[in-house]
Amino acid sequence: MQTLSGHTDQVLNVEWAPFNESILASCSQDRRVNIWDLSRIGMEQSPQDAEDGPPELLFIHGGHTGKVCDFSWNGNDEWTVASVSEDNVLQVWNMAEEIYAEDVEELMETEDEEENDTLEDDELE
Repeated sequence: MQTLSGHTDQVLNVEWAPFNESILASCSQDRRVNIWDLSRIGMEQSPQDAEDGPPELLFIHGGHTGKVCDFSWNGNDEWTVASVSEDNVLQVWNMAEEIYAEDVEELMETEDEEENDTLEDDELE
């Protein structure tokens, strides 16, 4: 059993990501949506990284001013989430790829592919 510590108030909802069995999100009365990567539990961290939370805490969305009542993963865009708060605000947001990319090489490969696609599109015009 694992305990995930990152919220400072009551957790209201937890949902697994539809695209990855080790990713889940939680929302709380603390006005946050936390994204967790369970595959990172126990990973070593630098002291600087440890200041941001445990290694399994991938991202904190702190854009709401009221408690976050619910959220939903976008089934068509893996890292896009919609969240709603008790102050009647709906936010649709996603994380920068740098946050969830497996490593720098994966990120660079993606950027190279996008650049090549752009060059090919330019050649067609």
